[in-house]
Amino acid sequence: MSAGTPGLAISAFLFIILALIIAVPLIYLPGTFTGLDGTTGVMDHSWSAGRFIYALGDMFCHQQTERSFIINGSQTAFCARDIGIIAGCASGLLLTYGHAGKHPFTERKAMYAGLLLVSVMAAEWAAGAALGYDWDVLRFAAGIVGGLGIAMVIQNMASEPWKSEGAS
Repeated sequence: MSAGTPGLAISAFLFIILALIIAVPLIYLPGTFTGLDGTTGVMDHSWSAGRFIYALGDMFCHQQTERSFIINGSQTAFCARDIGIIAGCASGLLLTYGHAGKHPFTERKAMYAGLLLVSVMAAEWAAGAALGYDWDVLRFAAGIVGGLGIAMVIQNMASEPWKSEGAS
């Protein structure tokens, strides 16, 4: 198993989740999923095959309508920032796959860079809360940046056992 394999597996899982977030509203009748409650951890949906992604959204996202994308008249299972995080992390794990376990990727600089990118997302969240703006595109973009940072941290941690192999 190569150093990038764990990151590749996580990336594949995240791309499947992303595909479901987009596909499920398209499969159901227009407007099937509207007015989700906006509270994390409140289960409104079953774990049935078609609604699985919405059950995950119930568990991990606030699902506020004004902060979510609308596809086929239905609200997405996750908010714009969370979709950006998922897309950024999945893409970032693919982008860093070839560098996993190799010098200098696994040094502290990669961790610091990843945390810096996550802090950009946190700063956008804080600015939105302080200024009261409501821009889904900005939330989505900040989520992608934060997701890339999360991917760098994950890839760095997951490739640690192979660090000495890539150093030569």
